Amino acid sequence: MKTTTKECHSTGSYVAIFLSIHYVLKAEQLLKAGGIPLDVVPVPREISGDCGMAITFAPAQLAEVQSILGAADIAIARIFCKEAEGSYREIPWKEQ
Repeated sequence: MKTTTKECHSTGSYVAIFLSIHYVLKAEQLLKAGGIPLDVVPVPREISGDCGMAITFAPAQLAEVQSILGAADIAIARIFCKEAEGSYREIPWKEQ
């Protein structure tokens, strides 16, 4: 279920899903160079049954992550907010 809000509770986190492992690795490199604290994790089963890796980061970093990855033309498949209680909610990645 998609929603138009980009708000995520401050105790939650964002989970970025990429089109390939190559994008995950490039995004990790760029974000770390930009000083963004992140973790590379397996894609949560609640999001997708496919194997793969994702990047998680703090809600306060969303705008900076979007700026860094957008400038580098990194293809992101989807971004989710992991709420404090552990549920996931998809958020829009790019403005239409």
